[in-house]
Amino acid sequence: MESKLKIPQEMLMNIDFINTINGGMSEPAIQLEKGSDGFEVVVKVPGIEVEDLQLEVVRGKKNSTNLKLYHLLPIFSQDSLTEEEQWKTVRFINTFVIPNGVDIENISARYDDTLRHLILHLPFSDEKGDYRRKVDISRY
Repeated sequence: MESKLKIPQEMLMNIDFINTINGGMSEPAIQLEKGSDGFEVVVKVPGIEVEDLQLEVVRGKKNSTNLKLYHLLPIFSQDSLTEEEQWKTVRFINTFVIPNGVDIENISARYDDTLRHLILHLPFSDEKGDYRRKVDISRY
């Protein structure tokens, strides 16, 4: 007999949250769309605060350009330690290969507090050469 039970999206998100507080890690949901002026990448990272997210553009020696999204994860959870005293490790969320024709100098990121999404905008261009820079994430 086939079940016709439909589970609401909010309940599924709560199940993911319960999994993470019990020691598991939630997986990000990533959506890529190509627009007329560039690419837009929407990343849902439940359970991760925007202050802990880091985003870097890295062009290697073989002229491949990557966008590295990661967050800093505390090694020890001690309330008595200050932010400077806490040890953190890096957990990579995803590494995106940036296609040729993207203006890497003008890649931007913003965080939507209401939807809890990170939105990356990769505008079109035709720049060449080695490159690396950190991308600031703004809130709105």
